[in-house]
Amino acid sequence: MREHDQIAGAATGPATAGLFIVERRLPPEISGRQMEVLQSALARAAGRFNGCSEGVHYLGSIFLTRSRRLLSLFWADSLETVRAVNEVSLIPFASIEPAIELSGPGRP
Repeated sequence: MREHDQIAGAATGPATAGLFIVERRLPPEISGRQMEVLQSALARAAGRFNGCSEGVHYLGSIFLTRSRRLLSLFWADSLETVRAVNEVSLIPFASIEPAIELSGPGRP
């Protein structure tokens, strides 16, 4: 989907297939090993939904060290599917938002 199409869709109603960001606020004492376990739990939960013909893919996460926020990226058929995956993972989250990818000059 082109960026213009994603922007138009985001402004007109409920989120449909596309990119979603799930925000988590992590405790200061979280270890690297605990982050690995969290990452694995998200991947497994998304994999279980894909096995049930639900369109969702866990793309990875970005950890913002100063603010202790974890932003997890998903490509999915709907926001509801992303919510379900994250609820099944049993890892608390603060929000889920539709997102628009803006490719940099080095990416197609």
